[in-house]
Amino acid sequence: MGNFKSIVNFGFVVYIMLLGFSSHAVENANQFAVGVRNSPLLMGEENFLGNWKYSAENVPYEYAKGILFVSKKDGVLKVVAALRGGERIAQEVRVEDNTLSFNLNLEGHIVSVSLNVIADKISGKASSDDGVFQLSGERRLDPE
Repeated sequence: MGNFKSIVNFGFVVYIMLLGFSSHAVENANQFAVGVRNSPLLMGEENFLGNWKYSAENVPYEYAKGILFVSKKDGVLKVVAALRGGERIAQEVRVEDNTLSFNLNLEGHIVSVSLNVIADKISGKASSDDGVFQLSGERRLDPE
């Protein structure tokens, strides 16, 4: 009977240790998964979706501020720029290397825009025949 008791005690200790190791492994696996999902290095199109208030430096008044509407329908990204002079639909919209890029036709001049996002802030540049201009902005949170 004494031998049976020591076998049961040993089995109980092994069982408790295995439970401890498995719960520790699950806890660490969940921390890893959360860390990967929130990593700024793993951004895709979904990080850019939404409405963005932006401002540009050293550009004509009508282009200095506006709202970018970034959406995706049927697998296709779409950007609409709402400017003081009206809306413009962007061409060649794409996300590569964590950067949203697109072209706008502003009064016959092509402006190439590239933006990065961190949390609810955007920054980037716009390039045209007139030079390179810095852009910055933030996510526009509309009341629901």
